[in-house]
Parts: sequence; C-alpha cells; structure tokens
Amino acid sequence: MLVDDLFDALVNPYQGCYIGPAQLPALLNEETIVVFARKLANTMNAWQSQYRLIWLELPSSHADLIAPALALGFRYHHCHSEQLMLVKQLQSDSYVPLAATHSIGVGALVWSPDGQVLMVKELPLPGEKPGYFKLPGGMVEQKEHLASAVVREVLEETGVEATFQSLLGIRHHHRGQFGASNLYIVCQLQAQTTAVIAAENEIAEVRWFAPEDYLNDEKVSQYNRLLVSSALRHSGMVHHQVEGYQQSAADYEIYLPEL
Repeated sequence: MLVDDLFDALVNPYQGCYIGPAQLPALLNEETIVVFARKLANTMNAWQSQYRLIWLELPSSHADLIAPALALGFRYHHCHSEQLMLVKQLQSDSYVPLAATHSIGVGALVWSPDGQVLMVKELPLPGEKPGYFKLPGGMVEQKEHLASAVVREVLEETGVEATFQSLLGIRHHHRGQFGASNLYIVCQLQAQTTAVIAAENEIAEVRWFAPEDYLNDEKVSQYNRLLVSSALRHSGMVHHQVEGYQQSAADYEIYLPEL
C-alpha cells in the first residue's frame, strides 16, 4: 500500500489519531469523496493494531464526508457551529472520553454599601404570571471566568456595577438544557453603584431588599432563602493564585476559604 493511500498519523498521548481539516480534500465532488472514503478505510486497516481511536474533524464545508465516515463505523462525538467531531474505535476496549456534559450558570448575591441585597423578577413567559424575586445571573460564556461572568450578568440584567467578592455555593442538577447537567455557582458581589435599570428583554423588575424583608417574603423559593441565610453567616471562598500553576493567572480560577 502506498503512503499516499493513508492519512498521516497525528497521535495524541492516549494512542488516539487525529485527522483534521488540513488532510481533507480541498474541493468536494463525486470523485474526491470516493477517494476520501477509500483512503479512510485503508487508514483504519493500517492503524488497527497500533492505535486505539481515530478522531475525524469535519468543518461544515465538508458535510458531504459525514455519510461515508458513518458507513465506515464512525459515530458522532460532539459538534460546534462550524465543526463536527466523529470518532471510531479501532480496538473494542478503547476508552472514548465524553464530550462536554455540563452547562455552567452563575448567580449573584449582590450587597449594597448599606447591607441590602439585589434581586430581580424575570419577565414571564406568554400566558404565565410574574414569578418571584431571585438572584440575577445567567450562563457563563466560553473561556469566561466565573468572576467575570457574574459581574457581567449583574450589569446586563440590573444596570448595577459590582465587584466580585467570593464564591458562596454550588447547585448541581441533571435537568439542564439539551439533556446536559447544570452547575449553578453562586457568588457574592459588592455593589459599586445602586441605581437600577432592568434589562428590557428579560427582567420585569429590579429591587433592593433588606435581607430580613426578603427572607420573610412568602413567595421566595426555599433555595434562595437558604442562599441569603447562608451569606449572612459565611463569607464564602475567595480567589487564590498559585505560583507556577498553568502558564498564566489568566488561564484559571481557584477558590478556597480565606487563609
């Protein structure tokens, strides 16, 4: 078999081989798709005893290669807006790591200088009555730090500028969007401004509460009541930097009790 009949083996530390866009045909037509399928089949046979997995990354421009890959036993692993990753086990006992299994949200318990807490009431869905007051917050974006995300969400939803203080707690459940589990990380912030502006597209009302008034509101959920009660007793975990950990302090977050 000629070398040109095989893909190059780009091997990861777990004996998995990667075939990416650089090795795919530049133009797709009936002939190049047939050549791709034959080359992929030859590669699988040649790598069978040497490697454990083949990862195949297809950009959206090469969607016509999905069908021949599936016909050869590849299966979907994960996708993004412009890219699909497929995987093929070359050995039956090879381990296929899971793709991302969780979404991450942040909630903000924001304290004013005089000890009040900031709460929002979301706009109801069509046909529903307005809900209860809850913590502002939302989803963490890709490669965004928790501390940055929660400050951003507070500003977007309430117009209040605040600084991150500590991590108060975590809620984990298995009924997140698109079948994923969800981590909801609650942080404490200190308000730098107190004037409120509700986000028109999602927030019906923003209000500052004295903690005791919020805790005595019968519409408040037990979980939010627990969060405020806990914050009145505990300061939470603060951000720590560890010398030499990863390449840059901008690459990670570590939260531990204050030393």
